[in-house]
Amino acid sequence: MSRSQLAFVILMNAIISLVIALAVVALFERRRPDPEELAALYTPVPGAVMAATATLADITTLPTSAPVTPETLSPDSGQSTSVSNGDEIVHVVEAGESLGSIAARYGVTLDALVQANGLINPDFVFSGQRLVIPGTGDSAAPAVQAEGGVEITGINNAGDLAQEVVLIANESNTPFNLTGWQLGREGGPTYTFGNVQLFPGSGVEVYSAAGEDDSRRLYWAQNEAQWTAGSSARLRNAAGVEVDAMTIE
Repeated sequence: MSRSQLAFVILMNAIISLVIALAVVALFERRRPDPEELAALYTPVPGAVMAATATLADITTLPTSAPVTPETLSPDSGQSTSVSNGDEIVHVVEAGESLGSIAARYGVTLDALVQANGLINPDFVFSGQRLVIPGTGDSAAPAVQAEGGVEITGINNAGDLAQEVVLIANESNTPFNLTGWQLGREGGPTYTFGNVQLFPGSGVEVYSAAGEDDSRRLYWAQNEAQWTAGSSARLRNAAGVEVDAMTIE
């Protein structure tokens, strides 16, 4: 090979090497990402602030006041009302008491207590119920009228046998059985009640004339008028204790 040929071969190799080098550089430059795109991808957004998360330790608990329990008033133990005369008293039933315990407390029999108050069921008493305690004396003294009990509420058409009537009502919250109770005029005849149930708020009418009884109207079957001006109607329970009275004016 002559020198001219050797020089040509060397030149061609150099040219080929340069072309390959340029091609590699161009390919690398083409694949390299744009610096502006890289800046856009990796630059954090301005103004973005991480919010602090509250923890239980950061929360201040306001002190709470202790609940106020209302004071409960209880009735005085052994509350009772003494009568004006004699040894009869009115006992106010307290929570937890039974008719038997009340009878034992006052030294009377259960039957006497039931009869004195016209009770239907001796096993059933109410808290706040007023019970007449029967005495042991020979004569029964008038008991203090229990507030809101069985009352004479009126005497209508006095002096007219066909129309005169005594109105009796239960003004309490306690049912009464009027069996053995009596309504009478002082110094005159008496009417004795049969098995009459008087529930709270209800009443009966006792007519002096004859007639047929029903659940509300009772007939005395007298031959003459019983109520005149100045006479007094008296209502007594089965124990003979006066529970109410009314004078005709």
